[in-house]
Amino acid sequence: MNFETMDALYTKLLKINHLMSLSLAEIAKEEDLNPSELMIVLDVKNNPHTDLQSVCERLGMKKSTASKAIRKLIEVGYIENHVCESDQRKVSLVGKESTCHELCKESTLMTTFKGIDDPKYDVDVILHSLDDLLEILSQRSISQEEE
Repeated sequence: MNFETMDALYTKLLKINHLMSLSLAEIAKEEDLNPSELMIVLDVKNNPHTDLQSVCERLGMKKSTASKAIRKLIEVGYIENHVCESDQRKVSLVGKESTCHELCKESTLMTTFKGIDDPKYDVDVILHSLDDLLEILSQRSISQEEE
């Protein structure tokens, strides 16, 4: 693959990232959250009784960033933490339905990807291409970790 093609791919991925960030920021702002906090709320709601490590792995966040956001989300009442009775070191996170009943992953995704169900887009091809790209980028990441 030539440099121009790789540059075009890179630029498009940056634009996609930017546009998705704008969409998430708009949704988050409606809830007085930042995009990272929004993603944590949605993740915890969809993975009840999860923990900090699992949230970080699923969202690709640093522990320090997620931990700070989770403390705020607990303080303002979006999520709760439950200490395990048998092991006080284990804490599970649960979304509080009373404070974020309208906030859900489905509505967030429907807003973010509005129009993707248009027949002119072949979503299966898009998904397959993204899977290929993830595989390519993951191989590089794995080889770097092994070094």
